[in-house]
Amino acid sequence: MIQDSFDPVYFTNVQTVKNKSTGQLKKICLKYKETIDLPAGYEVWEDTVSTNDKKLNHHANLQQRTTFFCVPIPGEAQWVKELSRAKSCYVCGTTADERTVDKRPLEADEAMETNQNNQIQRIEQDMNIVSQEKDTDYTICKVCYKTKKFNPDEETETVTYTKKTKNEKITENNTNIHLNLLNNFPLNKNENGSACLVKTYEDSEKYKINDLVEFIGIYNQDPSLAFQHDEHRTDSLEVEHERKTQEFKIHKENKIEDENHHLCKCTEMDIHITKVTEHSKKYILSEFPPSLVPRIHCITSFNLLSNNPLLGRESKVEKKEEMQVEPTEKKSDYWSLEYNQFLRSLLKESNQNLELIDDSILFDQSQIYLNKLRNEIILMFQEILLGDALAAEYLLMHLLSSVFMRKDVTILGKFCLNITNIPLVDKKDNSKTFADCFYSALSKIVPMSHLFRFSIENMNTSNLIPNKDYTKDKLISGMLQLPELFHLIIDETLLNAGELKQKGLINLNSLKEIIKWQKMNYDFGFHQQEFNTNLRMLILSETKSILTSDVQLKLNHELGKFEPEQYERVINEFFHEEKLNLINYIRKYFSILAHIDYKLSSSMQQLVENDLVQIRQTHLVKNKEKMSFEDFHTLLVVARLQAISYGKSELTIPEWNRAKSLEIERLKNRV
Repeated sequence: MIQDSFDPVYFTNVQTVKNKSTGQLKKICLKYKETIDLPAGYEVWEDTVSTNDKKLNHHANLQQRTTFFCVPIPGEAQWVKELSRAKSCYVCGTTADERTVDKRPLEADEAMETNQNNQIQRIEQDMNIVSQEKDTDYTICKVCYKTKKFNPDEETETVTYTKKTKNEKITENNTNIHLNLLNNFPLNKNENGSACLVKTYEDSEKYKINDLVEFIGIYNQDPSLAFQHDEHRTDSLEVEHERKTQEFKIHKENKIEDENHHLCKCTEMDIHITKVTEHSKKYILSEFPPSLVPRIHCITSFNLLSNNPLLGRESKVEKKEEMQVEPTEKKSDYWSLEYNQFLRSLLKESNQNLELIDDSILFDQSQIYLNKLRNEIILMFQEILLGDALAAEYLLMHLLSSVFMRKDVTILGKFCLNITNIPLVDKKDNSKTFADCFYSALSKIVPMSHLFRFSIENMNTSNLIPNKDYTKDKLISGMLQLPELFHLIIDETLLNAGELKQKGLINLNSLKEIIKWQKMNYDFGFHQQEFNTNLRMLILSETKSILTSDVQLKLNHELGKFEPEQYERVINEFFHEEKLNLINYIRKYFSILAHIDYKLSSSMQQLVENDLVQIRQTHLVKNKEKMSFEDFHTLLVVARLQAISYGKSELTIPEWNRAKSLEIERLKNRV
């Protein structure tokens, strides 16, 4: 996910170098590179006697690239990571068991990064790659501070650092850098991947913050790059520039022969970089050590329409070759193709002859099997929601909801669900709550989700809103900086009496704004920048939530006390390995059907209008009030989601009647 973007920068595409001995000129390409790799015996050559025409050509040699700071997809489900890893192994022609590497495997890295302490251990291991061994003394280059093993038999005048100094100085500095990186992870306590800086050379304007993008390019993660220049150090720039200048002069005057000097590429350019200017200050504070944040020089890229690895690749990405097609039309074609493939896979499970079935009759032939799949989902959700069939219907519709239109002040498609009467557990037992078990079950179905515990302490201390740090020139991420169709579950059962401070009130207003308007204001210090969102919000509470919601539903159960062990035993039966094929169909069901194009025919529109007039004249709710405008809007949304849940792109009479019966039952008995 793109978490932040930096201003475009210019670079020289082709650089001319000169042989020091023969004077021969040679051109090298600098595109897709971090540094200039000069051939042996060559130096950078600048043409100082060129004509005006040649100088114009020199300016034409300048090209522009944009850097994006990307983080792992927030809240990505474990089943998505496992399937993606298995799929990537298959593409490479190897399996996970066959892959053997000399350095740390990717799986080991991800295992180490499960918490903050393990992340710090990875920094120390990256330091060991440079220094080769831990339990020895080290020497550090006086100019670039690149470490190397100290040999007592070797005569050297560079400063010697012991292991204790190394751990206290070098690792401590990198640890501080790493802790700053965690601030750029929206769900920093739950993330276990690594961030990266992606440098794009074209079509950067088609990407925006919070987009899910697949980048393909040249990967660069050399720990020694962090020591070539000191642009990542946290020292004062003025002090750093003066210190490096003095040490470089001493280095030249004493003619110190450092064995590692030619590897470090220490030149006067290193002094120039630390010179205090607005450009250098921005450059220094915007970059991150490659040992922690690898670079990817993008060759090609795709917008991910979904991170569900069960979907076909053709309909999962947007191809740049088809940029002339409108994005909305292109997405519609992709999901139509994926929907047809999904229906054909259902027919294939029933041993149908697919060659005789045309796309025009595909839905009619597969409708019975699609209805069976829907019934299986309702039965599963009914068990998850303690036997409540009505709540199962609304949970299904909630997982299919998506904002499909923004018109004036009306946001069409949002469906924030508030389920009340959640059973409580005895706090003395320290056992799992219903919200914990519910989230554990739901995360095995949806590809992205997160459980936020709504308490006074969390509201007063959590960073929910992204804010701009101008001193470091980066966007500090907030918990609500999430991609489209992210599922956020809010557990309000832990809320007790208390006082919300200023930060808590700001966080509360941000949650309300997302629920009501599906937008959020990022804090840029001197102004607020509005960003549209498309999040699925589910609130679990004991009584009516203090957060507004589109639909409120009282959970119907007879539990006096919630038993998490018994609940998990029942739920685990649905996710047994024998039912993995069914679970995968359910996962594809929600990813695909949420993007079905929906329309209302003129005949059905007239029928709906007539029914709304009749419903308006009746009393539905307990306090004898008539349906409000919001209730009518909710009824239309429920009708749309009911049609989509049956795989239909048009509202028909059966789905309309079913939507009316569901809403009447909810408004009469469940509010």
